[in-house]
Amino acid sequence: MKVVLNYACELKDIPEKAAELLGNLEENDLRFVAVELENAKSHSYEKNITEALEAIDRVRIQLAKIDNSLIDYGSILAGYSKTIADIQLGIDPAQINQEENNVDSEAEETNDQAS
Repeated sequence: MKVVLNYACELKDIPEKAAELLGNLEENDLRFVAVELENAKSHSYEKNITEALEAIDRVRIQLAKIDNSLIDYGSILAGYSKTIADIQLGIDPAQINQEENNVDSEAEETNDQAS
């Protein structure tokens, strides 16, 4: 089950936090993948096909998790980039968020009235 976590930090710290998250992927998840790939190769050479297939499956599952994390981290950095661009254009990000919330609230009210 996927859950949403909220994490607050200063705007200026976002690239560093994203780099830390990417580093965690590299240290933990990619090492797991490398070990499991080595296991799959070893089992395959030894003609332990069932074990090789199980190791391959574990790699595939871990790679899917890594991909989801990369999507999340990419979204974080894209949001940071957009916010910085908006600030440079003189647009207040807080005002944009407030306007988006107002639009969402109005849409919910319209849907409720239509029901």
